[in-house]
Amino acid sequence: MFATEAGVARWLSSTTDPKDQPLPPFAADRAKTSETRQRKRQKRVRHRHKIPSPPTSEPVPNAAMPSPSRKRTRTDDHDSYDGSSSAHSDGRNNEITPRPGRFQQLELVPFSADRGTNSPSRSSASTQSVSASNQSRHGTVSNKSSPSKQFRNAEMKETGFYVGSFSRQPHPESLRALRIELRDIGLGNGILPASLEIELRSLGSEIPRFAFDKDEATRANTEEIATSLPPFSWVKRLVDRAVECQNDREGEASWNADVHAPVLEQVFRSDRFGSQGMVDFRYCPSAQILPAYKPRDAPSKMVDFCLFIRPECGSPEEQAIKAIRHSRSGQSINHTDLGNFCEHPIALSIETKRPGEQGDNAMLQMGTWHSAQWRSLRRRRTIEFLPGLIVQGHAWQFVASILDKSGKSLLLETVPLGRTDTEIGVYSLVVALLRLSRWIVEEYWPAFVEDMLVV
Repeated sequence: MFATEAGVARWLSSTTDPKDQPLPPFAADRAKTSETRQRKRQKRVRHRHKIPSPPTSEPVPNAAMPSPSRKRTRTDDHDSYDGSSSAHSDGRNNEITPRPGRFQQLELVPFSADRGTNSPSRSSASTQSVSASNQSRHGTVSNKSSPSKQFRNAEMKETGFYVGSFSRQPHPESLRALRIELRDIGLGNGILPASLEIELRSLGSEIPRFAFDKDEATRANTEEIATSLPPFSWVKRLVDRAVECQNDREGEASWNADVHAPVLEQVFRSDRFGSQGMVDFRYCPSAQILPAYKPRDAPSKMVDFCLFIRPECGSPEEQAIKAIRHSRSGQSINHTDLGNFCEHPIALSIETKRPGEQGDNAMLQMGTWHSAQWRSLRRRRTIEFLPGLIVQGHAWQFVASILDKSGKSLLLETVPLGRTDTEIGVYSLVVALLRLSRWIVEEYWPAFVEDMLVV
């Protein structure tokens, strides 16, 4: 540092003796500790062989010396807190902005160097950056946010939704009638024709007696669906595979491929590869909501299956869809542009989860998906509700979204439809899906045409 002992003496005489000034208690303790360590180091140095070094000529100015670069340690943090105050320093410390804590530093936005003389100080700019960062972070949520936080965000946002109950929230009479009918089907009372009882008993069925319709007033309607019911051997195999999926803790993909899809095929398709009627389904876990209909400041969601309507080839409805697609986002008649969803209207959406997974996530996905679907419609209120199914392992449940007076989506839950771990549960589920298929053709499709196609 200095060439001679005289230079050292001059430097020492120009400094203030720290003993003459009081130190904070914590700093005083550190000073004592530092002094003790220094004496120990001096004792060791006296016994070492001193290696001669070349003499220096002139004192090096303190300002010209390069600052040693090193990692800031925990000691630095303490020093910035309890070291000598600006009153004990040489005055230059007054120009240094106090460093924020490590966690606060992670939130800082880089301060632009292109500022004029009237620009705020680095300290105030950093504070503003932290504030903006906090506001941005608190204004949006992501898929990593907890379900409860995502629900709160959806409830507060104009493009979100909120969840209610069929038993507490008022809903359209058409939805109420369908809900009650589906509820009765889910209970299994009188869902099977009485003519099948003897046959099923002979095959070893454990279906309870109350499942067979012996009421003369409804017996004709029950007998009518007999030809649409699956054979008992198929029901048994489905139950076995579903129970196996649960016992072996298989993933959602196995449930979708080996349990859920076969149920949908049985109801909506004449064979495994397609439907000869208007209603069919698609496995669509990659269907994204189009940007025009996505919720603001909230993560987008997807579903696993959708039931859609395929208009008759060459019909006025098909021609109207082709014409209107040109002026719609993504050139799609729906709120997603995956595959043939561009031209075939979605009528019912299905979200599946394996057993044990939180149902909140399924409700978040369905609520977000339905709210986007509402935005893609013209809102003439011809369509009174959007149906959905939440499937968690064996249990299938009906949900529906309506628009409240302000035009916000309200997701109503839930009505049990059936299960795949019992014979009666499978039959209840099949009958419920048959009823929904008829509702799509007879009620939803005419409402969609009036709302969207104006044919």
